[in-house]
Amino acid sequence: MGWSFTDDVDQYLRAAGEFLRSRPAEHNLALTVSATVAAGNMPGDGNPPLFGWLSRDGRVVGAIVHARPAPLGLFGLAAADTAELVAALSDAGRDVEYVLGPVGVAQGFAEASRCGYEVVEHQLLYRLNGLVAPRPTVGQARLAQQSDREVLEDFTKVFAHEDTSVPFDEVGERLSYNGIWLWEVDGQPVSVAALSRSVAGMVRIGLVATPPEHRGHGYAAAVTHHVSRVALDAGHHEVLLFTDKSNRTSNGIYQRLGYEFVEEQIQMRLGASY
Repeated sequence: MGWSFTDDVDQYLRAAGEFLRSRPAEHNLALTVSATVAAGNMPGDGNPPLFGWLSRDGRVVGAIVHARPAPLGLFGLAAADTAELVAALSDAGRDVEYVLGPVGVAQGFAEASRCGYEVVEHQLLYRLNGLVAPRPTVGQARLAQQSDREVLEDFTKVFAHEDTSVPFDEVGERLSYNGIWLWEVDGQPVSVAALSRSVAGMVRIGLVATPPEHRGHGYAAAVTHHVSRVALDAGHHEVLLFTDKSNRTSNGIYQRLGYEFVEEQIQMRLGASY
């Protein structure tokens, strides 16, 4: 009973896999991080992530994944569970700088930590519910190859972790399973979007980026529509994506493509001083 922790992804999935797969949308980050590690890639700082699960009455009722320097992810927990988690992590000697989860749960964790905190970002989770074609634009999608690595890294550098000297290779990870597409106009790349690893019939769109000089032409909508169609054609019944709540442009694009709101999550930094 209570919390169990491990850096062994196989042990984690044996214990908590069924629980995570029971709600693949809400647990999507835990599922994709686990799949990445199981495939032999280490997200975060290159060290094995910390995995954990909460057991009550013989069943798993909550889980966490912590791949530093990414936030500690909270999955399926109630706000009332967070004080026990804070204590268990402290006993395990695990320091947490950032936490990410549903609003009330992340706030509960931050308050239980008793070390000061601030909200870093509000994220909205969307699920595709009937794909809608965007307004026509020039160009076409192309599956990215290793030879595109330089342009992909340039397009997606906004997603790199700036607080570590050993960042996770987001581009290389997606190239390893043919999961990233470019939108091109007259042979010139103008936008990019990617899919996460497929887990439990779920896939998540990410790394959507258009350089400033190419914005305003509908390229992001076009490439997102394309990878959404790829996901549907592959038989995925959960096609998800996250947006920054404050970015009205991206939220509008995804809603017009047929994505519907699932839940709001917040990222918080612990130890903030005022």
